[in-house]
Amino acid sequence: MHINRLSKIFYLVAITVITIAFCLFVTHTYFGEESIRPAQNMLPPASHFLNDNATEFNLAIMSDTGSHNRVIERIIDAAQASDKNPEFIMYLGDLVSDRRPANFYWMFHEMGRHLNGIPFYMIPGNHDVEKRKNIDKRYYQAVVGQTYYWFGYGNTLFIAMDSSDKISEIQFEWLAETLEFIRPLFRNCIIFGHMPPKNVAGAEEHRMSDTDAAKFKSIIRNHKIDALIFGHVHYFSADTFAGIPMYTTPSSGQTPRFTDLNKYGYIHLEMGKNGIKALEPRYVEFSGPKREYLEAWFVRYIYTNRLREIINILMITAGVFVLSGIISGTYARRKTSPQD
Repeated sequence: MHINRLSKIFYLVAITVITIAFCLFVTHTYFGEESIRPAQNMLPPASHFLNDNATEFNLAIMSDTGSHNRVIERIIDAAQASDKNPEFIMYLGDLVSDRRPANFYWMFHEMGRHLNGIPFYMIPGNHDVEKRKNIDKRYYQAVVGQTYYWFGYGNTLFIAMDSSDKISEIQFEWLAETLEFIRPLFRNCIIFGHMPPKNVAGAEEHRMSDTDAAKFKSIIRNHKIDALIFGHVHYFSADTFAGIPMYTTPSSGQTPRFTDLNKYGYIHLEMGKNGIKALEPRYVEFSGPKREYLEAWFVRYIYTNRLREIINILMITAGVFVLSGIISGTYARRKTSPQD
């Protein structure tokens, strides 16, 4: 009798585990990655000429959010509420704290409710492509697209570099060719990147390697670059590199560094007929949780293949309990059957 009761317990546990697995499967199916894919196209306008006749326009430049969606949502709202609405947003890396595709999808989904159709272009930061010091850009490329590119907007050439880690010789060759053949088509030129080529005031070793910085300097120095703008250091700074004005962006979510101004913000850039008309940091007041922590945790499991792994483990566990129930039931019947 005791073994028969044990068999029933095994079956009950198996049914419970299968029910949990089924509920997780339904959740993953109806609330998985497809449900948070952004409706707005986030691919960069690589090699495109946009708004050919524009000579005066505004853009907002942001970076270093680290999955703190509430902060960047507040910054996006502030940029649109300003007296000069940006034509597009240029994002300079470290949007997420974990490079898994679902994290990008979730951030795009959350920001999409605030962008109101404003184009959002980005390049990778080290956190977008790195995990435990292992660099893998395939996830970023699968979701966002190219890691470096150029595009024209009106009379200005924008070059978006990938300085999230060591810069490849292929990218340097591309940069040299872009400046030689594409740069002459535009009056102005601005280069974006994540890691700056030199340490800015207060920062220590938050920059490109000496080799990359020297190579970068030799390529850009004779091409009339109007400005270099980078992220990574989490605070606004103004400096020069190779005789060119160089700026870094305030943090848009990650902890501000090397500054007593503990505020989040972005760079407002206004282009005029003769080049840069205004470039200034703009800050927002923010308090409270920086991200939706429960939803951010939830997305790591529900919106990824990890949940499928959990479902598989549950089904295997249920199978073990079913088999245990069959074995214990068979043993009980043999024990209670009359002996020949």
